[in-house]
Amino acid sequence: MNNTNSKLFLINIIVLLSVTFTMRASTNMLMTVVPVFSRYILFANVFYVGLTATLYGIGALISNVLINGRVNISKTPKVITIFLFIMTLGIFLYIFTTNIFEVLLLSMITGSTMGVVQPLLMTVTNLISPPDKRAKYIAAYTASLSLSLIFGVLLQGYIVSFIDLRYAFIIFFFISLISSVLMYTLSIRIKLPEVKKNLKFSEILAKASSSLKQGKVLFAMFGNIAYAFPFILLITYGSIIGTEYNGINPDVFFYLLASFYSLSFISRLILSLKNVKNRDSLMYMSFIFSVIGYIVLGLSNNYIIFLVALLILGVPHGTIFPISSFYIATSIDIEYLNIVYSVFTFILNIIFFLIPFLFGLISQYYTIRFAIYITAIPMTALMIISIIFNLRSKNETKNKNITLNYNKL
Repeated sequence: MNNTNSKLFLINIIVLLSVTFTMRASTNMLMTVVPVFSRYILFANVFYVGLTATLYGIGALISNVLINGRVNISKTPKVITIFLFIMTLGIFLYIFTTNIFEVLLLSMITGSTMGVVQPLLMTVTNLISPPDKRAKYIAAYTASLSLSLIFGVLLQGYIVSFIDLRYAFIIFFFISLISSVLMYTLSIRIKLPEVKKNLKFSEILAKASSSLKQGKVLFAMFGNIAYAFPFILLITYGSIIGTEYNGINPDVFFYLLASFYSLSFISRLILSLKNVKNRDSLMYMSFIFSVIGYIVLGLSNNYIIFLVALLILGVPHGTIFPISSFYIATSIDIEYLNIVYSVFTFILNIIFFLIPFLFGLISQYYTIRFAIYITAIPMTALMIISIIFNLRSKNETKNKNITLNYNKL
């Protein structure tokens, strides 16, 4: 790669990371503030408040199924741009909502844009990265996600304290607008390979099914599902745990959550700067940290232990997703990346709905602590299954190489 191409690539990757940062910051704040806005500005009942999050997720699931797998690789940047502008318009319309039904409609619309944008951004990151540096740039992409979450959590605390919630959407609008404009400039700068495939829906499902039978893809899939337990617990119930068991005020919890995201960001930044030779070992270590942090969170009874649990959990949050994304990218043909990343996100979204429901159900009849201890069992089991798939994949690769070498003799 000559100097001119190197400079162009560097500019493109910086723009892409900026898109990722602003997109994730705006959606994170949107997901957090809309329920509060619905409850205290529009005075909606609790059922409708919860329905805003449900419809957001349903919109993401629908767009994953109907749109992402059909997007031609070469058209991916333009599709991302279109849906970012739709998201920006949706955020702007929140300012003028007068009833909960308008909010529900906008929640589904903005959710559907999120379901398209995030998986396709991962595809573009893979496509513009040199193969020998792909792991680093995937880590840089995920580091940008973590940094945006830190920014979003801190800004959210400030906004809720000092600005009327209705006018907070103006800030979100401009952040999302910046993301849209940056993606537009990137979409006219880069050219991705033309893949002349017009797949039917049945073909999309068939390819997704065959991809999910690969050992490394299953290793990545089950590892992420397992880590969803502590992550969703923190996002959904972290403030309650902090208040009821550790005497931490809800506003302080957001600053502690920023420390969790900060350690995640540092972990991903290190992955983006250093060559990791044994990703499997790092993944296994992250599994161990996940279990330990999850149990410590259940045992916590003061501020210090609670913070230690968050810091322990911050490490696997920073490592499992980028390593998993790398394994998927290197296991799938380039023209099918959109399909597999979309299915990957689709399955995780379903899990993200089920875990809070099950956790809340157990907590209702027993306690939050008991729910943590009980759900630690399936979480650990999923990690073991993930490791088994990885070991089986390595054995199959080893046996295949032995057979090839034997045939050459």
